[in-house]
Amino acid sequence: MSAKGKCLCGRVQYTFTHRLSGLDVCHCKNCQRQSGAAFVPFVAIPMVALQLTGSPKAFMDNDTESGKTVARHFCGDCGSPLYVVVEAAPQTAYVAVGTLDDTHDLRPECHGWTASKQEWIQILDSATQHEFEPHLQPESTVPE
Repeated sequence: MSAKGKCLCGRVQYTFTHRLSGLDVCHCKNCQRQSGAAFVPFVAIPMVALQLTGSPKAFMDNDTESGKTVARHFCGDCGSPLYVVVEAAPQTAYVAVGTLDDTHDLRPECHGWTASKQEWIQILDSATQHEFEPHLQPESTVPE
């Protein structure tokens, strides 16, 4: 499957060819703060599959609930969060779903850090929920 996306201003764009599985929805406080939203849904793809145009900036977030550093990549012009790379899975890009051009087939597979979720959020899907660390499995380093 081929997918593409971009930041709000379009200065950073990306494409990848990789089978997309379900969404990893993060409810941690740091994702809330970076996005300004109650949670952030991500799709996991191998870093080698991500082809970028433009130059995103990265913020090394080392004050996380897990104690592991998260590299948060974003557009330096419009501020759109694009993808994160977590210390536990350095070969995987977790791409922010809101930046994808087409999301019609995506459904939640996992909700992580639900202990930090906003109290007014009700998780109604049947995806697995993890109160804390979701123990994400790194994606294969070979694109499908």
